[in-house]
Amino acid sequence: MKLKAFSFLEVMVAIVISGMVISTVYTAYVFTYKQFFKYASIKAEIRDYFEFSQVFNTDFEQAKTITKMDEKEVKMQWLNKSVAYEFDENYILRTVDVHVDTFFLINSAIELNLVDPSKENGLIDYLRITVKEQSLSFYKNYGAQINMKE
Repeated sequence: MKLKAFSFLEVMVAIVISGMVISTVYTAYVFTYKQFFKYASIKAEIRDYFEFSQVFNTDFEQAKTITKMDEKEVKMQWLNKSVAYEFDENYILRTVDVHVDTFFLINSAIELNLVDPSKENGLIDYLRITVKEQSLSFYKNYGAQINMKE
C-alpha cells in the first residue's frame, strides 16, 4: 500500500512562502498602525489649535478690558467674571474661576501692544500669538469711555 503525502521539499517551500506572506502582512500592519497614531496626533494638534483660536477670539471680543499681568499672563475682565490666560512655551492655560483649560500648543512668540505704553501692566489693544508658524492676531477697540479713563 502506497501512502500519499507531501515530500520534505514541498513542506519546506510551503513554510518559506507562508513566512514571506506573514512577514509582508505584519510589516503592512505595523506601518498602518504607526501612520494611524501619527495621524491621530496631528489631528489632536489641529483640533487644539482651532479650539484655542475660537475660545480665545470669543473671550477677546466679549471682554470689557484686557490687562497685561506679566510677560506671560493676560487677564480679561467681563462684567461678571474674569478669564486669565497664562502662556508657556509648551501649553496655554485658560482659567475661569476654578475651571482650568489646557491647550497643548507650542508658542514661539507673543507680541502685544498697550494702550498706554508708559504703564507696565496696562490695557492691551493688540495681541499676536505665533503657534506652530501660524500667527493669530486679535485687536480690541475699547471705545471712548475706556480710553478716557486710561
